[in-house]
Amino acid sequence: MKCFLVAIFAVVAQCCLFAAAAHAHGDPDSVLEAALSPLYRQLDVSRDQLEVIRYQLDAVKALVHVPCKKDVLECSEAGPLGMEDRRIPNANITASSMWSNRADHGPTRARLNLEVTSGSAAWCNAGPSETNPWIQVELGSNATITGVITQGRGTSNGDWPQWVTEFKVAYSHDGQEWTNVTDDGSCTPMKFPGNSDQNTHVTTTFPKAFQARFLRILPKQYSVHCCMRFEVLGCHSHE
Repeated sequence: MKCFLVAIFAVVAQCCLFAAAAHAHGDPDSVLEAALSPLYRQLDVSRDQLEVIRYQLDAVKALVHVPCKKDVLECSEAGPLGMEDRRIPNANITASSMWSNRADHGPTRARLNLEVTSGSAAWCNAGPSETNPWIQVELGSNATITGVITQGRGTSNGDWPQWVTEFKVAYSHDGQEWTNVTDDGSCTPMKFPGNSDQNTHVTTTFPKAFQARFLRILPKQYSVHCCMRFEVLGCHSHE
């Protein structure tokens, strides 16, 4: 800007000198033309310089361009990712603990709509002494995840009224670094309402879909004991 002002001052001064010279030689018709001639030349130069600057700015913008918003993930048709139908193998379902360290209360019992003749028809954690229980599933590859379906501990006679009433959700690409599901524009992990009985499905749709290989459910409140069954909703990239 300083250089530009100096150039303008120099041009104005030159215009005045040309005008004075033309007037001194008694040629009033050429006074205006003589005065403006240096200004015309300077404007031509400035226009060329501005054009060069514009091209340079366009090149810089192209190099540092960042999209103003992220691509929105979505599934053309979100569906179950394999807990109930066992496309997800037992080895891919793990948990922080299980009741009395018994496999018949373990994470593989967390499949939606599971019915059994012995043991627990749900995953049940070690008990109230565990302050931060969790159960997680590995999907085998990155998937677009849109929600979950939760269910309490299965029974046909009303025994064992145990279910999760509130939970959080986290996801990961490697099973080591976890990201909490949050409300849009917030950093606070969301708490989702769970179940109010043993068998009714409760479908939770997340505020926005995300990609992950691992999904972890973290129960926060429960009825009697922390027990649950669930399904993961979404789609794989090839679907």
